[in-house]
Amino acid sequence: MTSRPDRGFTLVELLVVLAIIGMTLAIAVPFFAGHVTGASLNAATVEISAALRGARSTAIAQDRAVVFQGDGGGGYWLDRNHFPLPLMSGTMPLRVAVEGGTQISFYPSGGSSGGRILVSSGNGQHEIAVDALTGRADAVR
Repeated sequence: MTSRPDRGFTLVELLVVLAIIGMTLAIAVPFFAGHVTGASLNAATVEISAALRGARSTAIAQDRAVVFQGDGGGGYWLDRNHFPLPLMSGTMPLRVAVEGGTQISFYPSGGSSGGRILVSSGNGQHEIAVDALTGRADAVR
């Protein structure tokens, strides 16, 4: 009768494979974390742009001024209501600021006081331009 060698892996082989997987993850995780932060920055920019369009519509429909104000702590104020921006775990907080002023007003005529809104995080910044004449809000690429 012939003996068969044991099939399987030795402990040393398993440890080498686990070490390689660990090193690969240590290199890859920071790379993916940057993409998560970029995605949350894009999502916040889209959300704020939509809120600005809604503020303009509200000003026209209700025949009154509606005010937008950034919140450096993460979020924004719209018509005296605070809207926090959601944070994904492990990301830097998003900051929202109105460039060159403290607020942007939307008027019943459809216009606005105009300005730029800066949405920033640890590794990037997006701008939203609000046209004074039309009140239109567009993300600047």
